[in-house]
Amino acid sequence: MWRRPVVASLGESGGAAELAVAAGDALVPVPDGVPPTTAAALLHDGVTALALLATTGIAAGERVLITGASGGMGTLLVQLVKARGAYVVGVARGDRKTALVRELGADAVIDGADTEWPAHARETLGPAGADVVLDGVGGEVGLAAYELTAKGGRFSAHGAPTGGFAPVDAQQAADRGITLLGIADVQLSGEERVRLAAQALEEAAAGRLRPVIGGTFPLEQAAEAHRTIESRGLLGKVLLTV
Repeated sequence: MWRRPVVASLGESGGAAELAVAAGDALVPVPDGVPPTTAAALLHDGVTALALLATTGIAAGERVLITGASGGMGTLLVQLVKARGAYVVGVARGDRKTALVRELGADAVIDGADTEWPAHARETLGPAGADVVLDGVGGEVGLAAYELTAKGGRFSAHGAPTGGFAPVDAQQAADRGITLLGIADVQLSGEERVRLAAQALEEAAAGRLRPVIGGTFPLEQAAEAHRTIESRGLLGKVLLTV
């Protein structure tokens, strides 16, 4: 009997298991030629990345700043935003990570390990700043990125591995005409998740979207996988396998 591999989102409660039960309407067929690890890497990050593009309305010709550009989400955003025809400026730390972001198509890459990185980003973006900022880091890095948002631009915060989202003053943002968006703006219904997951997998099958998988760990090493994520030592996405 021939079987079609599928992926499914089981909710946002967290956890890991060898076996799980999913509703039939939550299943997303994996296209031929797409490896299981690729499908797994895109199931959540690919969905969120596509949703971020929709909520921010990124258009061709806009200047987009992406922090955490070498992470699992950031690497997808670099590719997707570039495919939209935008000018992509990625922020990542160190030679390995900046080289990866450049390889993925960013027009310019700023080394976040340099304490003067906001000034370098400003030079690259131009005096007006970024039309859109996609912040996957939060904290002081996110706040510095917010300051690079152009008047009338959009600032979207989707990640906070530093421990908290950027402490942006909402009134100041309103005074500058900046639209503030957060992870709450990409909370999706089950139907939307299935649709976007299928779209992400189709992009991968067509060779237009490549998740970067920095490491895989067997299920029994889940704690080590989490420590690796927290250390931010690997490029891209970390996966658990069974």
